[in-house]
Amino acid sequence: MKSCSAVLFSVILRAMFFLLAFSAHAQGPAWWFARGAVDSNLPPHDYAPVTCGQLKWMATNAYGEMNAYFGAGSNVSAVVCAFSNSHNYYLANIGQVKYVVQHFYDRLHELNLTNTFPANMPGYYPWGNAPHTNDYAAVNIGQVKYVFSFDSAVDSDGDGLSDWQEAKLGTDPYDPDTDGDGLSDGWEVANGGDPLDPDDADQEAKTSAMEEARQRIIRYWQLFYGTTPAFTNSPGSQADLIDVNNALNTLSGKFYKPD
Repeated sequence: MKSCSAVLFSVILRAMFFLLAFSAHAQGPAWWFARGAVDSNLPPHDYAPVTCGQLKWMATNAYGEMNAYFGAGSNVSAVVCAFSNSHNYYLANIGQVKYVVQHFYDRLHELNLTNTFPANMPGYYPWGNAPHTNDYAAVNIGQVKYVFSFDSAVDSDGDGLSDWQEAKLGTDPYDPDTDGDGLSDGWEVANGGDPLDPDDADQEAKTSAMEEARQRIIRYWQLFYGTTPAFTNSPGSQADLIDVNNALNTLSGKFYKPD
């Protein structure tokens, strides 16, 4: 039996022929373009019917995007890994799209990532709360784009981490300072801190202040001496503190000379 990854690789190779056209001037989540899910060099045909190959192509790329962050979950994986290479040129219908897509939205609801849903989504799923739809009706490219337009780059709390990144880290995508230590989640991650540990704030603040001082010393050293001082010891170590202090003492004579 082939593994899921082997099946997906085979499906992807064949599905490359089913790239969706996308207008270069239209809006869409960045992952579409980063993963090559759409081709902005083709003219848009949003009212054209979608084939099963195109549906599988979009779902496979969405699956990859989810796995890159927090994992697509068992239900999404089961659907995508069951894709075959047959019937790719058959036209897809609304029922087939709903069957594939609903598991992605179930996963996003599970992680409370509703802010990353498509704009103006009418209900729990993109097709609204209607109890019945014409599941045998044909579906078009524009409709498939819409249901797969959830956005992995949305940053609801403005802390520099996308909601999907926060789902991966376990932080709160709707609170810029999950651990309440006065430092934003994004800042802590960028500076090697733990956004889930409220007790690391003091050390992080000291590290930040030390690095700011180091950069100022470097700028003034370059101004007066035309070279860049080399701090070769491990940042924050005792030897590094001595190096920084020596450089500061050397520079201090440039600003103040005793009588």
